[in-house]
Amino acid sequence: MRRYYFPIFHNGETQADEVGELFGSAELAVQYSARIAKDIASDPEYDRGAGTVVIVLDDSGAEVARHGVEAGGSGGGEGA
Repeated sequence: MRRYYFPIFHNGETQADEVGELFGSAELAVQYSARIAKDIASDPEYDRGAGTVVIVLDDSGAEVARHGVEAGGSGGGEGA
């Protein structure tokens, strides 16, 4: 198991994730980040113009992937 972190970039600021989550693979961590992005987008109070991005970092701090939060909850993603 490896620890992955999911900081969120929103309105020009980064909300750090100092705890992270344990996953057996980077693929599972990327899937989790997609769910986070989808959950954010489905919030009726979400600011659609905020440019929100969920980032996936491994335990060494390397970026694994990022998911842009899109209106309507689709949570489009990109691998790193």
